Amino acid sequence: MIVVKTIKIDDVLNKEMPIIDVRTPAEFEKFHIPGAVNLPIFTNEEREVVGTTYKQKGTEAAKELGISIVSPQIPFIYKRVKELTNHQEFAVYCWRGGMRSKSLVTIFDMMGLPSRQVEGGIRAYRQKVTAGLEDFAIQTTPYLVLEGLTGTSKTEILTALEKKGYPVIDLEGLAAHRGSVFGRVDLPERSQKEFEAKLYLRLIEIGETPYYIIESESKRLGNIIIPDFILEGKQKGTRIQVHAPLSYRIHTILSTYHPEQHHKEISDAITKIEKRFSNEDKEVINQALEAKNYECIIERLLLYYYDPRYEHKAYENEGNIIHLSYKSLEEGIQLVQNEVDRLEIKLRLEGEKVSL
Repeated sequence: MIVVKTIKIDDVLNKEMPIIDVRTPAEFEKFHIPGAVNLPIFTNEEREVVGTTYKQKGTEAAKELGISIVSPQIPFIYKRVKELTNHQEFAVYCWRGGMRSKSLVTIFDMMGLPSRQVEGGIRAYRQKVTAGLEDFAIQTTPYLVLEGLTGTSKTEILTALEKKGYPVIDLEGLAAHRGSVFGRVDLPERSQKEFEAKLYLRLIEIGETPYYIIESESKRLGNIIIPDFILEGKQKGTRIQVHAPLSYRIHTILSTYHPEQHHKEISDAITKIEKRFSNEDKEVINQALEAKNYECIIERLLLYYYDPRYEHKAYENEGNIIHLSYKSLEEGIQLVQNEVDRLEIKLRLEGEKVSL
């Protein structure tokens, strides 16, 4: 009986060893262990065929088919793994620590490559992420919530603060979605599992902190669902509401989305919400689309779609509101940073009083 060397997910992460993901490209793209390199033994289509064979003809037939597919790839896999690991010990995983990773670890062992199979596969990492988020959910760390109308550069301000070391949780960045009907334009698809893994890693990276900074978001960012503990923190958090002129907001959206490069995506997104427009808005927007007058489209959408929806949503939050107005991004960043610094001092003082 061949005994395969295994390793627990915590040991893999603590040792920072090379990690090989042997699942299909589709599985890898949906969710993977950070830092892992995808070296699939089946294509997306081949795995589907093997799975169908297993269901229709049984285990042995599926194994035979799998071996026939993988065998010709062994020389390439061996060479690629040597390049990736430089002969240092590495971890291999598949879905739940099954045949794919076990077979390759066995082959690697015979070839003198020091590998270990990750116990539980990707499911073990998923369980770690889920448990980690549950731990964060019971914390009472307060939230500072940046809110404001569409186009007020909230994301740019948060990005600038994060680069300066502030405890920012960029929900839109983690979800790869900008939080509007155009939110996925020029951005990759991201699964719920991948979002939660990135959120967990960001929380670990921030570590102990007197507060978190987030943007005010709805429960959903496209197909991504924001965890309840963050939504609860948002509703109770101190609100920094930013304001900028309409001309500034239009310019910000034009420079963010580059609609001239994504005309079809913009048109498709508008089609999804046009039932909420008045007949006059529909006519103006459709004419502007034909003329590729994106400034007109954005102005109309802001005034008659996004702004009314934002004003309605704003009532969901309970925290105190601090208003800041600016006419340039640099001014906005500085004003928000100054306010965050002031609030941090206040939070630290309140924390000291509680501990006394």
